[in-house]
Amino acid sequence: MKRVPGTHSIQTKLTLTFLLILIPLVAVSVFANYYSRNILNEQISDRTEGALLTTLEYIEQMTKSMDQQTLLIASNPNIVDIWSNVDDPLRPDLLYGIHTVQQQLSALTNVNGAVKEAYILHGESGNGVSTLKGGVKWPGVKEEFWFQQTIDARGGLVTYVPTDTEVFRSNYLNNDLIYYVRQLDFLSHNKEPNVMILAVDKLAFRSIIQHLQTSENTNITLFYNKERVLETNPLNEEVRSKPMFNIQVESDYWSIELEQPMSEVYHLSRNLQKFTFVIIAFSIILAMWISWLVYSGIAKPLRQLLGAFKQFGSGNLTFQVEHRRKDEFGLVMNGFNRMAATQRKLIEDDYEKELRLAKAEFSLLQSQINPHFLYNTLDTIYSVALKKQVPEISEMVINLARFFRVSLGKGRESFPLSETVQHLMYYIRVQQLRKDHFTVHIQLAEETKGIPMLKLILQPIVENAIIHGLDKSRGESELTIRSQMDRERLIVEVSDTGEGIPEPVLTDLRHELSLINSQSYQHAETRQFRRYYGLQNVKSRIKLYYGDEADLTLESAAGQGTTVKLILPIRKEDRE
Repeated sequence: MKRVPGTHSIQTKLTLTFLLILIPLVAVSVFANYYSRNILNEQISDRTEGALLTTLEYIEQMTKSMDQQTLLIASNPNIVDIWSNVDDPLRPDLLYGIHTVQQQLSALTNVNGAVKEAYILHGESGNGVSTLKGGVKWPGVKEEFWFQQTIDARGGLVTYVPTDTEVFRSNYLNNDLIYYVRQLDFLSHNKEPNVMILAVDKLAFRSIIQHLQTSENTNITLFYNKERVLETNPLNEEVRSKPMFNIQVESDYWSIELEQPMSEVYHLSRNLQKFTFVIIAFSIILAMWISWLVYSGIAKPLRQLLGAFKQFGSGNLTFQVEHRRKDEFGLVMNGFNRMAATQRKLIEDDYEKELRLAKAEFSLLQSQINPHFLYNTLDTIYSVALKKQVPEISEMVINLARFFRVSLGKGRESFPLSETVQHLMYYIRVQQLRKDHFTVHIQLAEETKGIPMLKLILQPIVENAIIHGLDKSRGESELTIRSQMDRERLIVEVSDTGEGIPEPVLTDLRHELSLINSQSYQHAETRQFRRYYGLQNVKSRIKLYYGDEADLTLESAAGQGTTVKLILPIRKEDRE
């Protein structure tokens, strides 16, 4: 059933009412959910950041420990003197001293398990000693970047993390180690500076940051001077494509970054959020179900009554509400059925009365033309008989007889347009015999010739054109009848080149014609329009027959002629 625009069903209103009641509860639930999530986010961020800072401080403490240990060795006179002012520390005469240095370095590595290997290198020769390799030869060591950086540090500790390229080019560097380098006795005036190196295993750093990893998809990355040192668990592209929780803390040189999927961080809060949404969805479904129950018990019979009123209003006068209700709605429906039956009887009686009245007035209007035309025609025959006294009178009489035979015979109300014009030519021929100073032009569109037209509609218009237009003109005049189609309307025009209608008379005549519609059966009987009652009669008839869509328009100018246009809608039965 089609709903009235701008209205809403009671079921919709009930549903919206229940939903409006739920809105505050839903809003509070959603707000509490997101508020708790934000608090949890802040707590997780703060705790994670605190753990990262603690770890970073531990790494800084390790670096300070390396700084202290290298400082003790670099300033130890027993070690410094062995390496001072020599060309090659691996000379046979220095082997004992070198062995002593190696023992001291080994003692250091044994005490500090993070230190995997310790070096002391002679800058000029590149030779030195290692706790693991013994004597080592590192040619071109003074050209290394880290060596130059150590010299530039002037006794400061240098932390060096070799790149893969540097490890590939060197036989001594290892990318699994982090190197702490310091210059030996930087205050002395040795010809070539000497350096000591402590190589710390990255596993020591991994063990420090490993406790921060809480799941298999958590990755902890350690950076030194923005360069990656190590990762506890490199993540694949599939994991990284998901939303990630990132947090990073920094010191002067070191920084730690934690990466973990958001789904793991907020796993518990997401379960709470899902539970909240389930409750909201259940509440909405419950509200709609309750509104449906209320609608079924109250609104449905109202809607049934509304449909009955619409059916009755659309013209279905036999419609009855079928029901089995015994309550108040049943009484209302029974009352509607009785009202509809009574109203249908009144409408049918009134319609039948109006139909009889319309047919009677239609017959009266149509009958008014024939006597009027008969009087004029007889007067014309009389005038011609006195004037001519010739056989033309017989032709006038035969055309007149044919005209009346069609007008009064067979009881038909309409004829095809072509037959109507042919019938009209009998009358026009009579008028031409009376006064032959005008010619007639018929211009009918082919698609209009078969369209039925109410009989005697054009005759009063043509009569006015001849008597009030052409008879008063001097010289040759023209009468034109043309037709055309305009969408679903038939347009018929009757034009003459007569005297035309003066502007004041034309204005008043148009006003009188505008007052005529399908309900106005009375003609204006004012004195000044008594001679034009034919146009009023024609418009009344087309309004009665074709409805208010039919119209008659008038265009005229003094001395230039008059055009009367009939606009007739094509009815369904005429189209068939």
